[in-house]
Amino acid sequence: MSVLCGASMPQSAINKGECMTEVRLHAKTSALLLQDLQNDLVKGSRPVAPLGGAEVIANCQKLLAQAREVGMLVVHVRVSRRPDLKDAPRPPLGTPPATGGPQVLIEGTAGAHIVSELAPRPEDVVVTKHTTSPFHTTDIGVSLRRSSISTLILTGYSTTGVVEGSLRDARDQDYDCVVVRDCCAAATVQEHETCMDIIFPRMAWVANADEVIGAITT
Repeated sequence: MSVLCGASMPQSAINKGECMTEVRLHAKTSALLLQDLQNDLVKGSRPVAPLGGAEVIANCQKLLAQAREVGMLVVHVRVSRRPDLKDAPRPPLGTPPATGGPQVLIEGTAGAHIVSELAPRPEDVVVTKHTTSPFHTTDIGVSLRRSSISTLILTGYSTTGVVEGSLRDARDQDYDCVVVRDCCAAATVQEHETCMDIIFPRMAWVANADEVIGAITT
């Protein structure tokens, strides 16, 4: 990723001595991460906000098509559970134990599959995680290093889960990061907007899918 200072600056900004930036995302050193976009999560009964699951998927499709066109590395991150849920995270301290609701994301079930609209291709990287972030229980770091990746374009469900988790871990490992606002969703509008408007801009360029597509260079 490169940042060009002064690109397309209006005269008013020049007069004030301000510096505007224009982001450029280089296809060969960037990777698109499609995270936890699975049937049980974005096509099931869970709330998906502020955009619905279908719209998030459609925006990701558009971004994925551009990534494939320019030869960008595509990484699919998925989460799955054992049928006995022994690999599921424990409830947070101070909350009651989980009760017998419907099991989701069970390995081998249709609900754990990546949505068909974003189905992986043989050349893509697919990692399966058992934690919030893929950087702890997968070999995603190996794939990124061996492809000389320095910039991550983050999408997924949920904003406050895998997107925030992967963003924080990626920044700790000195990756430049982009969060694609309309390719992410959370359980509530408030959760999503708080992350996108306040928290994420401290760590990443937050932009919509069209802006990210416009910033990709070969």
